Amino acid sequence: MIKTLITSLFISLSAYGNFVEFPKLYTRAEMKRLSKVEFNQIISEASSALPLKKDYPAQKAGEVAVIHHEWKDAGAALHEIAQIIKVNKAHSANGLEFLKECAKNRDVRTEFAAICLTHYSVFFKVQRKIKIDKKEFPQEVVNLSSFITD
Repeated sequence: MIKTLITSLFISLSAYGNFVEFPKLYTRAEMKRLSKVEFNQIISEASSALPLKKDYPAQKAGEVAVIHHEWKDAGAALHEIAQIIKVNKAHSANGLEFLKECAKNRDVRTEFAAICLTHYSVFFKVQRKIKIDKKEFPQEVVNLSSFITD
């Protein structure tokens, strides 16, 4: 009995060692009630989570691809911003400006700049029924984003 109890306790505690914190998922009602301060905090956290090229240099040809664990936070934050600006029009201008600047930022890894551009362009396509001027953005970001949106 004691062995079973100790084994159960060990298994329970070891599960916490592998615990991955999930990003906060807002309901539509919560998104509609977000204050400007709260939304700015979300943007600030997303901005600080974006992987920079200097911190994660491009891999050499033939190297095995590595996806860093901390990148999940950046992707989740960008998706969260896209969902909020879709639901809460009061935050659309601020959120779109963040996504646009992120997509233009040559310091941000291309993959994440392309995610920003994709969210930015999809919003305009769906909400405003217009296309964006792709010449404003770095070509490699446009190429990667266009693969998804065109």
